[in-house]
Amino acid sequence: MKQGKRFGLSAEQKSDVWRRWKSGQTLHEIGRAFGKEHSSIRCLVSRHGGIAPAVRRRALLALTLREPPYVLTRAAYLVP
Repeated sequence: MKQGKRFGLSAEQKSDVWRRWKSGQTLHEIGRAFGKEHSSIRCLVSRHGGIAPAVRRRALLALTLREPPYVLTRAAYLVP
């Protein structure tokens, strides 16, 4: 493997790592596919105990940054 600058994996690459891991590929095989050391892949996999994390979603009740501040104060009175 070549050494040099360290770049992480994109979200798409991470999902591909989890797909490959679930299909039974070894850390060495996955690392070769991405041009990374197997230890880099192991760090990603072991961080979550070998189980792919759930896809993150924003809660339906969460306010966005685009909503004006008065919505925040008004929402405080509406919540029981």
